[in-house]
Amino acid sequence: MDILFERRFELLWPTLTEIRLILKHVLRALNVKKDEVDAAGLVTTEYLTNLIRHNQGSEHQILLRISQPSSDSYILTFIDELAPYNLFKNNNSSWKIDSGKLVEGGMGVELIRYYFKDADYITKNGKNFFSFPLEQIDRRPTIIYVDDDVTQLALMSAYLNDKFQVIACESIESGWQAILTADASILLLDHKLKNGTCEPLLEKLNKSNLKSQLSVVMLTGDDSDEVIHKINRLGVDDYLIKPIKKNKLLQSIERVTHRFAYLSYQTTFESAPSKIHLQDEKTAHIFGSISLGNGGDFFMPINDECSAFILGDMMGHGLQALKESFAIKGFISGFLATGLPYQKMLVALNNAIYKQQLCKSSLVTLVIFFLKNNKIYWLNAGHPPPVVLRKTGEIYQLKGTGPLLGLAQDHSYTLYEAALDNVEHILLYTDGWTENRFTDKDEICELTKIIPLDKHAHAEFANTLWENSQVTLSKEIDDASLIVIN
Repeated sequence: MDILFERRFELLWPTLTEIRLILKHVLRALNVKKDEVDAAGLVTTEYLTNLIRHNQGSEHQILLRISQPSSDSYILTFIDELAPYNLFKNNNSSWKIDSGKLVEGGMGVELIRYYFKDADYITKNGKNFFSFPLEQIDRRPTIIYVDDDVTQLALMSAYLNDKFQVIACESIESGWQAILTADASILLLDHKLKNGTCEPLLEKLNKSNLKSQLSVVMLTGDDSDEVIHKINRLGVDDYLIKPIKKNKLLQSIERVTHRFAYLSYQTTFESAPSKIHLQDEKTAHIFGSISLGNGGDFFMPINDECSAFILGDMMGHGLQALKESFAIKGFISGFLATGLPYQKMLVALNNAIYKQQLCKSSLVTLVIFFLKNNKIYWLNAGHPPPVVLRKTGEIYQLKGTGPLLGLAQDHSYTLYEAALDNVEHILLYTDGWTENRFTDKDEICELTKIIPLDKHAHAEFANTLWENSQVTLSKEIDDASLIVIN
C-alpha cells in the first residue's frame, strides 16, 4: 500500500480548519470527486471534534495519512496515541439521518456511516486508527478547448465529456489563463476566430516552456497549403479539417497523446549540471533528484546573473511528481517572463493552487534563494530554511519559513535575509534528504553526525557530505536533493 500523503498535527481546535483545507486540496488533486471530498471534510470534522472534546486540557498530536491500496481507491486514516475513544461504540444509537429529527448522541456515527459505511476504528500496538475509504475517483485527463463559437464549445464538450474533463474557453486570453493554471495534457484549438486566429496563442505558448506539457490539436475549415504550412510551422502535433466526426477527433487526440508521452519519456531524464557558479565567487554543488531530473524535486536558475534560483519539492515521487513539477516550472517561467517581482509570483502561484487550477496531484514547497553583496535572501513557501556552517564549525538553521502554498487565498510572503560573515557553507535541501536519512527529530543534531570534520576543499566538502548522507538512501521513500553553496 503506497502512502501518498502524511503529516502530523497538534490536536487543537484551529487545526480543524487547517486539516480541512489540506484535505480539500490533496483529495481534489488526487481526482477524488467533489461530493466525496465534501463528505470527507464533514466526517473528519465530526471525528476530530469528538476527539478534541474528550482530550482537552493536554497537548496531543494526530497523524493524517492518505494511502493507496489499489489503483482506483484511497484510504484516509487518522492515527493517535491517546486513550482509545471509539466513536462508534460510545455514541451508537438507532437514529437515522433521514428521520427528520435531531437527537443527542449517535448522530455523528450515523453521519459517518451514511457517507462511508466502511469507516472503521481499531486500536493496535498502543495506537488508534480511524479510517475510511475514498472510491469516487475521476481520472479523466484534462483538455483545454479554445473556440469563440458557443455552439461549437458545447458540441465539442459533449463529444469529449465521457473521456475527458473539458475546460471550454471563448477567447485567447481565457485559453492562456487555463494553460497557466490547469493541469491539462491536451490543447484543442479552432484556428479561425471572429477577430482573427488562434496563432498569437500558439506563438506565446512556443516562447514559454509550457509547450512541453501539452499536445496541440488544431481544427480548421481551411485546408489550403498556406494555412496548413502556417499551422505546421507553429508546432501543432496534429490538425483536423472541419467538419469533424467524433471518432476522428478521439483518434487524433489518442494518437498525439501517445506520441507525446513517448517523447516526454525520452526527454525527461536530462541531467542538470553538478555545479553552478554564483555571484561573489561562490559555487552551488547540486546532488540528488534535482541533478538527475527523475522525480518531483526541481531546481530553476531564475536570472542571468546566476545569483538567484528556486529549489522546489513536490509531494510524492517518480513520474507523477515529475509531471507536477513540470506544471509548476511552467507557471513560474510564464510569470517570470512578465518581469514582475518574485513575491508577486509566489502570491499568484499560491492563488492558482488554492483555486485548484494548478498542481492537482500534489502539494509543493519551494524556496526562492538570492545571493548578493555577501548576504543571502530567501522567500519561503513551506520549505526547510537554509542551514549555515560557520568557519568555526558551528552549525545552525536560519529562521524563515512562510506558509505552505494553497492553504489560504490571502497568504503573503516575507523576504528573509542573513549576513554571510564567517560563514563557510550554506545548505539547502528538500524534506526527503532529512526524512530518508535521519531518525532523530532534531535535524541539526542529525546533521552534526554527518558533517565532514576534517578541513576539505569546497567541492570535496560537498561531495563528502552527500556521501555521508547515503546511509539509508538505498531504501529511499522520497525524492532527496541537496545544494551546498561555498
